[in-house]
Amino acid sequence: MEEKIDINPIPYLTWTWLKINQDSVSYDFSLSENQGLETQIPEGIKINSGKTVTTSLSEPEYSIGQAAVKLISDAATEGKIYTIEKSSEKPLIIRIDMDKNSASHQIIHVKEGCSANVIILYQGGSDEKTSLSGVLTKVYAEEGSKLHISKVQLCAKGVNQIDDTAVACADSAKVSLTQIELGASHVDAGFNASLQGYQSSFYSDTAYICQNNQYLDMNQIVIHKGKKTVCDMKTHGTAKDDATKTYRGTIDMRKGCSASKGNEIETTLLLSPKAIVKAAPIILCGEEDISAEHGSTIGKLSNEMLFYMNSRGIDQKTAEDLLTRAKITAAAAGIEDESIQEEINSYLENL
Repeated sequence: MEEKIDINPIPYLTWTWLKINQDSVSYDFSLSENQGLETQIPEGIKINSGKTVTTSLSEPEYSIGQAAVKLISDAATEGKIYTIEKSSEKPLIIRIDMDKNSASHQIIHVKEGCSANVIILYQGGSDEKTSLSGVLTKVYAEEGSKLHISKVQLCAKGVNQIDDTAVACADSAKVSLTQIELGASHVDAGFNASLQGYQSSFYSDTAYICQNNQYLDMNQIVIHKGKKTVCDMKTHGTAKDDATKTYRGTIDMRKGCSASKGNEIETTLLLSPKAIVKAAPIILCGEEDISAEHGSTIGKLSNEMLFYMNSRGIDQKTAEDLLTRAKITAAAAGIEDESIQEEINSYLENL
């Protein structure tokens, strides 16, 4: 039985006629748990079942909204905890197959002073058969720890996905997120990073291609609580054909986060008059001694760029394809595993 819920709510409402305050979806939330498969486990990572950990950090919040979180969390009855107790240069690689309606709940707990790299790859599904996947990932970065988490979505056309990442950072903790969105039909993806500790930081690099009849809805939130915290959010992609893309990006400077810095930039290459592109970059200031910038641009391929390409024997379609792919490969270059980069390139070849 289908249930209709609002998802990816903007933290502070804007005019309703803009139709950007949230996404509304109707799905059959009869989900079975899918814990994924670890195809590479570095030394020093302990894996247990569960959905809670003991930590001094306050609980981070998800960006997709309480209704969606409850539905996914209730379906993922056991959950999985990855405790990183030792630094490693090799990434933990988790593959989640989207062949059936499923729910995943992961906790990544990085202990004090440890450095880690986690890659979650979404794959599979069917072009003809519809399926729904809900994924909740919660990250706790203890004092002085470093984590790079990559989420790569390479699903078939029949997949609908809800994906959220909640992050909490202690003193001097650094978390970076690389997110690649290429496949599926309807995607609601977001993150909510809580910079609780002194000099903690969060960096994100999101790249996407939204084409055919795809619907991509993004809700990205960073909350500055500690002093001298830093965030840098980058989102770049292409919208074409009859696709729809919505971006919400919020930097929330709370009282007490003095000397903090925030930056967000979102750019969309628009390649079709039928594509719908909406963006709401937001900065909220509850503290005076801060520095924050934001911006969003939507544009076609410039005449200057076309002239440059044409002068080198490259026609307009080829030029558009090159620039579209460049946005993806630039973000994918930060994923520290060559085999995953090759899978992304192979998927791009078949788009």
